[in-house]
Amino acid sequence: MRERLPIEESLGEICERLGAARNLVVVAPPGAGKTTRVPVAILESGLAGDGAIVMLQPRRVAARAATERIAAENGWRVGEEAGYHIRFEKRYAANTKIRVVTEGILTAQLLDDAFLEGVSAVILDEFHERSLNTDMAVALLREVQQTVRPDLKIVVMSATLDAEPVAKYLGDCAIVRTQGRMYAVEIEQRAAPVSRDEPLEKHVARAVDDVLGRVDGDVLVFLPGMREIERARSAIRGSDVAVLPLHGSLSNDEQQRALRRADRRKVILATNIAETSLTIDGVRAVVDSGLVRQASFDADRGTDRLDTVRISKASAAQRAGRAGRQAPGMAIRLWSEGEQRFLEEFTLPEVQRVDLANTVLMLHAWGVKEPRSFGWFEKPPEERLAAAESLLEMLGAIERGAITEVGRRMARLPVHPRVARMLVEAAGTRLLDHAASVAAVISDERGGDDLLHVLAAPERLEPQTRQVKEQLLRIARGLPASGTAIRAVEDLLLLAFADRVARRRESDPLKGLMVGGVGVKLAPGVLTPALDAAPLMLVLDARHESRVAGAEATVRSALPLERGALERLFKQHITREAEHTWDAKSEKVVARTVERYRDLVIEEDPHGRVDLAKAGAAMAAALGPRAREIFEKDEACAKLLARVALLREHVKEQPWPAFDDGQLRQLLGEACANKRSLAELDLAEALRGALVYPLDRLLDQHAPESLEVPSGSRIKLEYAMGAKAPVLAVRLQEVFGWLETPRVAGGRVAVLMHLLGPNFRPVQVTDDLRSFWSRAYFEVRKDLRVRYPKHKWPEDPLTATPEAKGRRRF
Repeated sequence: MRERLPIEESLGEICERLGAARNLVVVAPPGAGKTTRVPVAILESGLAGDGAIVMLQPRRVAARAATERIAAENGWRVGEEAGYHIRFEKRYAANTKIRVVTEGILTAQLLDDAFLEGVSAVILDEFHERSLNTDMAVALLREVQQTVRPDLKIVVMSATLDAEPVAKYLGDCAIVRTQGRMYAVEIEQRAAPVSRDEPLEKHVARAVDDVLGRVDGDVLVFLPGMREIERARSAIRGSDVAVLPLHGSLSNDEQQRALRRADRRKVILATNIAETSLTIDGVRAVVDSGLVRQASFDADRGTDRLDTVRISKASAAQRAGRAGRQAPGMAIRLWSEGEQRFLEEFTLPEVQRVDLANTVLMLHAWGVKEPRSFGWFEKPPEERLAAAESLLEMLGAIERGAITEVGRRMARLPVHPRVARMLVEAAGTRLLDHAASVAAVISDERGGDDLLHVLAAPERLEPQTRQVKEQLLRIARGLPASGTAIRAVEDLLLLAFADRVARRRESDPLKGLMVGGVGVKLAPGVLTPALDAAPLMLVLDARHESRVAGAEATVRSALPLERGALERLFKQHITREAEHTWDAKSEKVVARTVERYRDLVIEEDPHGRVDLAKAGAAMAAALGPRAREIFEKDEACAKLLARVALLREHVKEQPWPAFDDGQLRQLLGEACANKRSLAELDLAEALRGALVYPLDRLLDQHAPESLEVPSGSRIKLEYAMGAKAPVLAVRLQEVFGWLETPRVAGGRVAVLMHLLGPNFRPVQVTDDLRSFWSRAYFEVRKDLRVRYPKHKWPEDPLTATPEAKGRRRF
């Protein structure tokens, strides 16, 4: 007899709602049975008619497991009444009514047959994961439903889902919620799993040892990736338990070992592959690290990222639910209650964080001319769409917003557009088999084969990689030859990664600069003798592992690149020009001949010929931000600026120039024209040129550079920015007989007089000469007569003859 599950109580309502409308959202907690019972209920209700029910599962292991459980519960055989279709494996017949498929399979079916002939209903399971393919599937299905298949039924299911937005997108359809988990799960929160003193695997091992002694049954441990799984596997000891890994890179047999019942207790170390859909028999406890490895794409840098991040509250609920599917269980969370409060409610959808190049190409192949106007369930950020279109244009897949013939061929291949371009170019040539080996390795997320080894010996592939190669070959052999002059597989890689050309830094052979200005550093072991001997390299795998804006991308795979390959395949992108730059040390413009591939300097000659017109422009650009500093540093200019500033303050009826930063920058730029060095510039003349008639005459009239004193000498006036008046520093004996203080600015500003003794040091500072003669002079005279008895110090300075003898020359 079939086990009764919580979803059973809602199956009648689900079928009733779906019979009354085309679309439905089902929200049911983990273990409710929605994955195995809902498609069967729809089939048995007759809602699918003569058509098949296709159910989308995000992961291959879940697709197999769900199909096998559906068949087992109903006494069916896998491949007959219920079947599945995943990459490299198809087990269903033409009359199979329930077909469980992975995301890429459904997308390919939609591209091949937009009418979905023979399909009556599509179920999107575990929608809360919000993978890019799931988002695209619901959008494409909705468009099909609204255009050519109004009878198509769409069901969205999830355990943790914000259901209202999905229901609204599907035409305000009904939402059916199933309440309650079948068995209770006790949740314990523990301290943060990672500390300076103890690595993650030690925390995990201690928690596993603890829970094995408290709960009967198997233990499911959630870890972020394969590396952490292997470390934890080494840390967990005990001959009485089987410690088994479970992740997407394992073979089917290896995955089944973790899923099947064993003759002893199991500790299953899994990635988030076990978070949804799967019911692993015998699991009574969960140990959750709270971490997940999350892929993303840096649109600004054009590189992939792989970060270990905190899971969301929704994911934490899903993981804990694994412990209560068949009996009461326990979940130990290796983070504190305080940290729990700060977790995001849901995981950021992939459409907001991953590379969209493949998706945008698919949309163009689908017939969408403008991806921005497509009916997205959640529209991606503009910068990600723009980055995808830029890459596709570089690859020749789209041109002026329309898909090309090359793009249509690329869309037929189930690989990233970069790899697809490589295979399209290899089609019909002797290099196709070799190219397919390389393409299979690049497309293998497991990283099982070494790309450099495969380049040298393409026949040496792991079994799973060989499967990928054979699939790609079957498709590529049906493509026409492109006619591009390809000499080697390295040429194909250059076509695919044309924006990943990098030049190694002379100062550090492990570092380089890539097209686009992205700094890169080679991971340990990547620098081969051949790579070390080449100034240029082709970066095949570059990832940013830090959120720091200036961080370099880590290169895990790169090839030496011959200059000739660039010239052969991308001659139109190589430019040569004389580049003029400002050399701050010599204070002049220097020229170098620069050769670039796109924006990357690939060769340069530091001894180029200087073009004065370009030199002047380069100097103006370099010095412009420092224009005020440069003018004020020049003594003549500083004095002229101060003179004009004084008159702008006191002779306001005249239109004196402001000489603000913008005007000074403009004047400096004009002075730089056809000049090469700072020493060549006549900066004072540039300022004077801004004083149009009659301002030039009025400047000398109202703010003279010097004044004639009673001795007949002409003494400089000292002007300074911000000073209230200019300073006249003159020997006291030269101004005998001068009754009134001299004035400037049309008589509106009295000069500040520094009256000097024979030693040229001030004995009095005043702007009221008349007052000085009548009061202070007699006290000053007493002192000076003692200190300088050989000099004349008359009792009546106003009638005395001024003396210029011994004065300081200017």
